[in-house]
Amino acid sequence: MTEVKTRLVSKTDNIGISKINGSQINIKGSEKTKTAINEMSKYGLITFSREQTFKSTNYTIHFIKPVSKLKQLYNLGDEVLILCCNDNFREFKSRTKDYLDFLLTMSSEYKNRLDKITCFLFDDCEDIADRVKQDRIENPDSRLIVPFSFSEIEHGLTEDFLQGRLRAFLYERDLFGVATPLQNDNMFFGKDRTDIISELYGKYRQGEHGGLFGLRKIGKTSILNLLQQRVHQSNGIVKYFDCTKYHHLRWYQFLRQIIIEISEKYLNDEENGATVSFVPDEYDDVTANLTFEKDLKKLYSLLSNKRMLFIFDEIEQISHSTSPSQHWKNENDSLFFWQAIRSIFQTDSYLFSFIITGVNPKCIEDSKINGTDNPIFNILTPIFVPLFEYSDVNNMVSNIGRHLGLSFDEEIFTKLVDDYGGHPFLTRQVCSKINNELLREKQIRPYKISKYTYEKRSTDYRTQMEAVFAQILGVLEDYYPNEYELLKILALDGSDKFKSKLVYGDSSISHLLGYCLIKYVDGDYYIRIKSIGDYLIRKNPYDITLTDDVERREQIVRRRSIIENAMRSLIANQLRIKYGKKAREQLIQKISGTTTDTTQEPKIKAAPDLAHAMQELYFSQLKELILKDWKDHNTIFVDRVKFESFFETINKFRKVDAHSSSISDEDNAILHIAFKFFEDKLLDD
Repeated sequence: MTEVKTRLVSKTDNIGISKINGSQINIKGSEKTKTAINEMSKYGLITFSREQTFKSTNYTIHFIKPVSKLKQLYNLGDEVLILCCNDNFREFKSRTKDYLDFLLTMSSEYKNRLDKITCFLFDDCEDIADRVKQDRIENPDSRLIVPFSFSEIEHGLTEDFLQGRLRAFLYERDLFGVATPLQNDNMFFGKDRTDIISELYGKYRQGEHGGLFGLRKIGKTSILNLLQQRVHQSNGIVKYFDCTKYHHLRWYQFLRQIIIEISEKYLNDEENGATVSFVPDEYDDVTANLTFEKDLKKLYSLLSNKRMLFIFDEIEQISHSTSPSQHWKNENDSLFFWQAIRSIFQTDSYLFSFIITGVNPKCIEDSKINGTDNPIFNILTPIFVPLFEYSDVNNMVSNIGRHLGLSFDEEIFTKLVDDYGGHPFLTRQVCSKINNELLREKQIRPYKISKYTYEKRSTDYRTQMEAVFAQILGVLEDYYPNEYELLKILALDGSDKFKSKLVYGDSSISHLLGYCLIKYVDGDYYIRIKSIGDYLIRKNPYDITLTDDVERREQIVRRRSIIENAMRSLIANQLRIKYGKKAREQLIQKISGTTTDTTQEPKIKAAPDLAHAMQELYFSQLKELILKDWKDHNTIFVDRVKFESFFETINKFRKVDAHSSSISDEDNAILHIAFKFFEDKLLDD
């Protein structure tokens, strides 16, 4: 495809250096900086120039109002920041990114004036473009920085060069595909989520506690990151604890670690000018409560009497019954930890607030821990992270798309909501796949994506994302099986069967509603995220309840046949590995005396290969072959007793297809368990 060259600047565009009282504003900085700004002024109006020092580094900042064509092509704001450095970067320094954050999000003087996502950067460093590209790989949610070295433009900034650089740093990155939690609000969407941040911040200010829950990939950590930003902007004290890093510690060790990390962040941080040395005493299981209280009060005083906020993420990791560490899971570490926390905030609530986050609020819903009252039982009202509404999906996809030179047919937004229920991560991943396909095809941007393009590939997109579906549902399947089974029943058997399984007082239904996995409309329940419902059906094709005997018999025959073939292949492969060319000979020896059929051995010898030879074996002989070489197969089947029992169950019903009699619910259930054992062991997903 041939790109059509267009002029960026029209006769109606306002370009050059802005004037005040008839005189041009004074462009600050070195001669190289002034040259760069003058070159940029060919493509917009320079409206502001100032020198500033940030963290001992000197910068010059300039604002440009881009010409209308640039704004249109690259989704630029009315004014865009130009940051000029003289650092000769050895690396893309964090202080420069901190300064950008300050200018674009924190500074009340500038933040509402400038494009908060895209900016221009000039520096002495000859390979600044490569360094920014590398930083982009390491920090995919970073701002859209378009870099130039001063030397690149010392002889002029041509239209072709400018557009080439803009395309490389805007169009050729995958903003949809950011899979890590967001560190700032550059690409943060969803009004309800903004409200959640405000609500949690309000609880912290008032000395209350909060709980944030939701499925994997729903955006909890992004919300927490922005909450921390909010606290920092108000000069508050906040520390985030990812409990996956701490569950190996005992409860009293974790209490001490809280003190250590708060002090390191706010008292012992020499880079930010905090040099107060604070080392807590040793903690043990007898003195930890009192020592923790003493240290908290000391910290509070050293931190200018500011309330601290503790965020405990992945709370399942230190909760009773769900932790991977036995002392939290089965013993009393969770009980003692929360007893210590509760005893302090009951008497000294001014010291701190806490927020717990995870998938499931079970840790605050269980009234007892090992027979003792749970210290945080019903201590807070859980907040579930909601899915996006249509307007949120439209806003997110359109906004991100414009930065990539993409636009979408309106009908696509409806289809995205239908397929992915407003789940932001899933929606972005689909759009990422569309974007990457266009990049591979080298489509010229701006580019409009039609509903037909989406419809054509929508099934492929869902298939490609099954690993993500598995990850999202994996926590339910592993930790909260009742909720997972209920969801599966709804997907496979519908609302009536689902309602029949509901138990009064079971919180599972409220959790599923909170997750927004299901919705209740006019007396019935529905799967809200269609792609996840379809995934459950594909993953569990034999869990659908069948009442028709013909269908049951057909399913039994089909499952048995698949298992038989897999088992024959397994045995054949093992024989080849162990005996090589003598595999067939060994097979004949191993089955000797297992059948009265005198025609079997000649048929095996006459078979063209080992695979065909295996087809001559009776089903019961497969069991004997595996048991004779159990050491070769025990890593697959593990439990010999279950193997023999479930094998005999399947063999017992081997002739079911030949009978017209009905199959009882009990027999069908037993067969299902037996089939599932072998399917899990033998078949790939």
